[in-house]
Amino acid sequence: MNDRNSRKDEVDSAAAAWAVRLAGSPLSEAERNELDRWLDESALHAAALDEARAAWAKMGDLRFAPGALLDDAVVPLKLAAKRRPGAPKRSRLPTAWIAAASLAACLALLVGAARLWFGDPYILLAADHRTAPGVQRAVTLSDGSSVDLGAETALAVRFTEDQRQVELLAGSAYFTVAPQPGDRSAPFVVIAGQGAARALGTQFMVERQGETAEITVIEHSVEITLTSPGDATSQLLLASGHSVRYDENGFREIEPRPRDHAAAWRRGRLIFDRRPLGEVVAELNRYRRGRIVIADSELASRRVSGVFDMTDPDSVLTIIVRDLQIDAASLPPFLTLLY
Repeated sequence: MNDRNSRKDEVDSAAAAWAVRLAGSPLSEAERNELDRWLDESALHAAALDEARAAWAKMGDLRFAPGALLDDAVVPLKLAAKRRPGAPKRSRLPTAWIAAASLAACLALLVGAARLWFGDPYILLAADHRTAPGVQRAVTLSDGSSVDLGAETALAVRFTEDQRQVELLAGSAYFTVAPQPGDRSAPFVVIAGQGAARALGTQFMVERQGETAEITVIEHSVEITLTSPGDATSQLLLASGHSVRYDENGFREIEPRPRDHAAAWRRGRLIFDRRPLGEVVAELNRYRRGRIVIADSELASRRVSGVFDMTDPDSVLTIIVRDLQIDAASLPPFLTLLY
């Protein structure tokens, strides 16, 4: 996950720099070729550039009259310290470039803040159905199956004649699968991370956080196929009343999971039984704007138990901070740090 976040930061920074450059004088042929090469490397680059240019546009009149900033640009301390009194004035970086670099950094910060507030733009672009933080809704698919979407959930639908496939991009989804009419037998499959869950009954739930997913069967059974690095596959038949987690490293242990606990979020509650604080925070982040960040891995491993009313997620956070005897600092409205 750290590599993924680092890669996103690199893409966002590059996109911010190009947005600033495109807002200025026309690109030279060499610059245009360089931009085209960068855009061709990945579809994510084009999406990031569109987001950065939209953020730049929202900065208002500043982008039309940067001249005042050019006069106020501060010379870097190291450059200023090298010039002795009375010594000839040395050349320095063009003031326009200093201003452009400063604006690019500000824009990168703005893009990062927008990611915290609105969510991952790549997921938002790929989703056919999604919910905002703290919002749940029901969706009826074209085959008559119904899906209850939890807070901050994103779902992509890819139905064909041979297979009813959906992908859970993030969040929680409760599936009630409609039977196929006549002699049709298109399987219903939910993709989440490295796994594919094929319904052998009617009701099951899928939860996803990053590349980790959890399947809980409510009625009948589900067949899960997991593809590991190197294209090795493994299968598991999961029965009603049980759940299993998996990630890129494979399946974890199958555990019993009562229906009332598994789908408590549909009633506005979350139930945790000695769950790591890191997992609890990931759930809380789906019910509030901004993000909660944990200062270190040791704190993230602390265990949390309880039944929480998610209609007021800020009060839940207050209770957890009090019970674990930890501290919290906020930078409204984007960030809350637990330490």
